[in-house]
Amino acid sequence: MHEPGDESGLLLQGQHVTLQPFTAADIGPDYVGWLNDRELMKYSSQRFRTHSVETCRAYVASFAGSGNLFLAIRHEGRLVGTMSVYRSAVHGTADIGLMIGSGGRGLGRDAWATMLDYLLAQGTRKVTGGTLRCNLAMVKIMQACGMQPDGVRVGQELVDGQPQDILYFARFNSPC
Repeated sequence: MHEPGDESGLLLQGQHVTLQPFTAADIGPDYVGWLNDRELMKYSSQRFRTHSVETCRAYVASFAGSGNLFLAIRHEGRLVGTMSVYRSAVHGTADIGLMIGSGGRGLGRDAWATMLDYLLAQGTRKVTGGTLRCNLAMVKIMQACGMQPDGVRVGQELVDGQPQDILYFARFNSPC
C-alpha cells in the first residue's frame, strides 16, 4: 500500500468533478450552511451538531499530518461537497465518507469512483464505506462502484425516530 505522505498537492480529476485538499479558505457561508441544514444532513451524524467557521477550521486542522484526507469536491470550479478518507497503513485499508451539498446532485458517484480508483491504484488492500439503509442514493453509489456488502448493524441509528440499519460495503484490491 502507498504510504500516506504529503498529499497537499493532490489533484484528482473525475469525469465531472475535481478532488483536491480542502483548506480553511474553502470554509464559507455555503459550506457551514450545508452542515447546519437538517434536511441535507438527515442521514449524517452531523445533524446532531451545530457548526461554525471555528468548528470547521478545527476539523480541517485535525487532518494535518494524520495520513488521512479531507478533500473538496468541485464541479466547474465550484465547491459542491467534501470527501473524507481515513486510512490505516498497517492494515492496508481506507474508509471513505462523502457529503454532497445543495446543488451538487449526481456528482457523488463520480467523486466516489474517482477516489476509489485512486486508492486502489495506490495499493490500498481494502476500501470501505458505510451508510444508512434508508440513504438509497449512497447505497446505489457504492453498488455502482463495484463494492460488495461487508456487514450490517441492525437498527443502529434513529432517523425520524425510526431504527435504521447501517450497511457496510467494501471493495478489495484483489480477490481474497
